[in-house]
Amino acid sequence: MVTRASSHSLDAFTVIGGPNRPNTRPQLPPQRRIDDDLAPLGIPALTLGTILILTGLAALPLMNGWAGDYGPLMVYTAYLLYLSLTVALSVWGVRRIRDHRRSLYYTSAAHSAHHRR
Repeated sequence: MVTRASSHSLDAFTVIGGPNRPNTRPQLPPQRRIDDDLAPLGIPALTLGTILILTGLAALPLMNGWAGDYGPLMVYTAYLLYLSLTVALSVWGVRRIRDHRRSLYYTSAAHSAHHRR
């Protein structure tokens, strides 16, 4: 008869995280992120960014006249800076909206899964 020298009932597979290992991580409640406070600004930022982009595109035919009056380097640099900032504002607004909707979805999914147990 062969006996084990150790009285542990865990095999090597279970010790390294196999399917028989109990879940030892505590279940924490969902926490609010800092970005959740900025989420209501997503729609106004997207709206303002879109309006500013359209305004910048409407001013495009006037660029040659301004470049002749004020110098092409200054006018085109200011225009590119303006458009890059308005696109960044629009992207920021889209990300706030998307992240807020995802956090609502995952929070509600986690909440409903927690109550199903």
